[in-house]
Amino acid sequence: MSTKKKILLALWAVMTALVLVAGFKPAEYTISRKIEIKASAEQIFPFLNHSQKANSWMPWTESDPQLQMSYDGPEEGVGSKASWKSSGKMGVGSSEVIESVPLKLVRSKLTYLEPMNMEQEATTTIENAHGLTIVTWSVTGKNSFLGRLASIFINMDQIVGSEFEKGLVKLKSIVEPKN
Repeated sequence: MSTKKKILLALWAVMTALVLVAGFKPAEYTISRKIEIKASAEQIFPFLNHSQKANSWMPWTESDPQLQMSYDGPEEGVGSKASWKSSGKMGVGSSEVIESVPLKLVRSKLTYLEPMNMEQEATTTIENAHGLTIVTWSVTGKNSFLGRLASIFINMDQIVGSEFEKGLVKLKSIVEPKN
């Protein structure tokens, strides 16, 4: 067998293996991070439930200086909507509160139009634990086949999770009492 045929056969084997690995990866994903905050649920909840206040701790505004925000609907609760547009990292999309349980949970529908078209669901929860408040920020969605193929090479949990960690630390700095 010629060297050229061996190389083509090896490339075909690698590509076949990648397609098989991607095909067996789960289509659904969840990325989640949490933080303990020395503040009450009453102090924290407005920063989860109010689109403009939520924007004050979201990490995206710092990571994309071209980001332009707009707001629609009620200021807080179900229907509160933040939309963004950027020729930079964030592209075009929106986040709309679809469920709000006072002092417990806020669930939002995230819709991305650019650079790719996709939807996710983001949830922030509040739990009281031993004098602290635990805030958990999660996102769930479905990966296309191309997304699963890319996830072989790109660790989205690490990339998105590190952004969640930055945002939660900023939230903590906003709501925790200063000594």
